[in-house]
Amino acid sequence: MNSASALQKEYAEPEKPGVCPTNDLGAATLGVCAEPCSLDSDCPNDEKCCSNGCGHQCISPSTYEKPGPCPKNLGIGLCVESCSHDDDCPNNQKCCSNGCGHECMAPYKAQPEKPGVCRIINVEEAMLGVCAEMCSHDGDCPNDQKCCSNGCGHECMAPYKAEPEKPGACPTINFEKAKLGVCAEMCSHDGDCPNDRKCCSNGCGHQCMAPYKEKPGVCPRRVIGVRLCEELCAHDTDCPDDEKCCSTKCGRECTPPFKVKLTD
Repeated sequence: MNSASALQKEYAEPEKPGVCPTNDLGAATLGVCAEPCSLDSDCPNDEKCCSNGCGHQCISPSTYEKPGPCPKNLGIGLCVESCSHDDDCPNNQKCCSNGCGHECMAPYKAQPEKPGVCRIINVEEAMLGVCAEMCSHDGDCPNDQKCCSNGCGHECMAPYKAEPEKPGACPTINFEKAKLGVCAEMCSHDGDCPNDRKCCSNGCGHQCMAPYKEKPGVCPRRVIGVRLCEELCAHDTDCPDDEKCCSTKCGRECTPPFKVKLTD
């Protein structure tokens, strides 16, 4: 067949449906280095003219890709090419990567995300977290557990159940306390703390603290004094009895509240 007739044949006959199978290492090694075909029309029935890794030969096509995506790799499987396309796999299984080679696997069936949110992992827990992907989505976990980060990998965990924020406000952090605060996440929300304590910033991390409760009364008006430019308190709970933590116009100190005198 001369080049003109080959070109005419190529344009005259459409390519057959389907795609050529992927060549794995074994096929590339065993393929015959010959060109018994050049076009799909050179092949009988529905076979296509495909590369065998060295030459071309008539091969049954990979007719279609089976529905569904391949599951996420959770590790490294056998470094063997057990399949090259979905047609090599039985039933609804697909030819999927196992992290090193390919093998037949059941397709991933998407499931709705379970209710709730993953809780925040603190520094201590992150150091102990297993660096492995033991799940890839909530559907891998039993009951109401979710697939959450453990600080290094992912594992099934009970979801964080939001609790109402406890009353009161976190105390104000001054410069000295910010320097002394432990740089660790010892809590992530008020529910991690006992009694009425709240999860508050310590200037570097978070820890459980007694909430700031303002005492009754108002601070007296002050003028700038001498040697009062110190932060002797941060909030009313730092002060004894009914004294309040009041501004000195330069710092803060414990002061008896202003009492209104009633006139006759």
